[in-house]
Amino acid sequence: MEIAFSARFQLLGLLVILLLIIDFFRRAKLPVMSTRVFGAYLVVTLIYNAFDFASYYTVSHPDIVPESVNRIVHQIFIGSLLTMIFMLFLYVYYISEAQKRMKAWQNALCVLPYATSLAMVLIAPLYYYNDGVYAYSYGPMVYLIYIGVAVYLTATFIILFKKGNAYTSGGQLSAILPDFRRARKAVTIGLCIWIVVAVIQFIFPQMLISCIGATLMALYVYLVFENPAGYYDSESDSLNTRAFHIMVPEMLARKKSFYVVSFSLDNIHRIIKSKGHDGPAKILRDASSQLSQMFPTINIYRSESYTLTMFIKEEIIFKYITNTLKKWSFTSSDGMSVHYHISVIKCPKFADSVDKLYDAMSYCRKEFSRRESGGIYTLDEDMEKELNYRAKVLEILTKAVEEKAFNVVYQPIYSAEKKRFASAEALVRLRDDKTVGFISPEIFIPMAEERGLIEEIGSIVFEKVCEFASREKLSEIGIDYIEVNLSGVQSVDPTIADRLHAIMEKYGIPPKFLNLEITETASVDGGDMLLKNMDRLRSMGCHFSMDDFGTGYSNLSQMAKVRFELIKLDKSLIWPCFGENNSEPLIILNSCIDMILRLGVKIVAEGVETPEQARMLIDKGVTYLQGYYFSKPVGEIDFINRVKQGAEI
Repeated sequence: MEIAFSARFQLLGLLVILLLIIDFFRRAKLPVMSTRVFGAYLVVTLIYNAFDFASYYTVSHPDIVPESVNRIVHQIFIGSLLTMIFMLFLYVYYISEAQKRMKAWQNALCVLPYATSLAMVLIAPLYYYNDGVYAYSYGPMVYLIYIGVAVYLTATFIILFKKGNAYTSGGQLSAILPDFRRARKAVTIGLCIWIVVAVIQFIFPQMLISCIGATLMALYVYLVFENPAGYYDSESDSLNTRAFHIMVPEMLARKKSFYVVSFSLDNIHRIIKSKGHDGPAKILRDASSQLSQMFPTINIYRSESYTLTMFIKEEIIFKYITNTLKKWSFTSSDGMSVHYHISVIKCPKFADSVDKLYDAMSYCRKEFSRRESGGIYTLDEDMEKELNYRAKVLEILTKAVEEKAFNVVYQPIYSAEKKRFASAEALVRLRDDKTVGFISPEIFIPMAEERGLIEEIGSIVFEKVCEFASREKLSEIGIDYIEVNLSGVQSVDPTIADRLHAIMEKYGIPPKFLNLEITETASVDGGDMLLKNMDRLRSMGCHFSMDDFGTGYSNLSQMAKVRFELIKLDKSLIWPCFGENNSEPLIILNSCIDMILRLGVKIVAEGVETPEQARMLIDKGVTYLQGYYFSKPVGEIDFINRVKQGAEI
């Protein structure tokens, strides 16, 4: 009765793993090393389960099975157990190291315990127990294999939980981090299930249930992480972004040349306006369908929201694809003309790491979106120099965030009513004298926003301003307030009010001393969260100004909705009024000033560079003046001296 019951466990495990293998191999899979190893792991698990049942049969039927056959069956069974754990170890290695290939000495070191244990399978003694109720094997062969299994299980757990693996080393590899965490959780839970079952069988060798543990582990990892259905993007009918992030390190790990060819939509706002928010996805699906028909053997990935990407490994195929794409003029299924471009990046020539490739793709997407629609544009050596510069800036920027190494300079603002400097705008600066020197905010601020560093930079600048105002008692030398910029990301951060309030309290700065600048574009895009944040900060005593008025959407209804204490006129509205053919610019400027003043809002005119500009703006009712005529942005000491010196018009 017991023998029949054990056999049912083995047959059940064998059937489940067989069905799992059939499902795995009939589906399209990612061509990555970890998936290949997982496929081999499933096959070895099938062999293990099959010979688990076979070994049970040979031990329980010594009268009809020769001892030599019995031993061979057990050798295959025990050897497959070790191989299964070895394959699992390799699988975890490739996942955690972003598909990175091992070096020769690493291969030798990893294989040594496996080879030694297999040798023991060939020569070590093995004994059998069969009392008519229970049947199992034991002896030195089994115990030595357990040692080998323990070695690889320990190594597997070390890899799973060690610090500094490829997925926690910073940079844009963080895009792959959720997948590693999912894989780590799946493998850990699966291993725990198998270990518990194995321990039970080790304590009670007559309970032949290890095959169930192995099957449950394989099934759990497959369902949670390795299921090919998890790589499909239904919106674009292509492989999804997760699949793309996994493929990138795999392609780079091969150390062979390949091309990254991307199709990107450029006129997103127009598409959304005419087709709704689902419009871009539908058009991307059309593009995916047409590309799949032209290149049926090439996988297409949705690498970003509005980008499809292909990896091309062979030069001859790449030439065929580019020649085909040159003749292709994409239009959506409804005949809509779409602005798009196709970018080409050769790797590892122009991108030999995941971070560099992502940076190159981002750079190409922005650079080529400004060019003629439908063109095929290739990253070249000149662009590579720009990318190398950006990479160095990113390194400096990241270090500056860690060390809070930003400089804050102040540009005095002249009050027409008080006839003195009454405020200033705080501006962040970044430089590295050892390498690239001064780095323009127009370069590092967008980069900080892309990398999720802008909130930290904003907090650093805000704290430096508060510390300076407190230390030098700026209010005592006539400064009524300091203007501090809030980025679009900061302005919609739900925690911004609490964080800024905590910094102001730390340095004893009254909120009314700080005027928070929000760009015109951010005020339009911010939505309800911006309004909530402004209400909270305004209730504390902070004031707000709209920066760069005249450069963004100029959405007057939004300006009425989002209440500001100050409006900053951009220099692009002012300078044309002092050139030739200035009648129309003057009409526009006069209308803007009149409208803003009638709304009861004060005006700061930026870019004032001559006394003529200053006098005209004051005559028109402008409250505050800012520009190089009064002072360029200067450091703390020079700012204090400039304020004390005063200004004349």
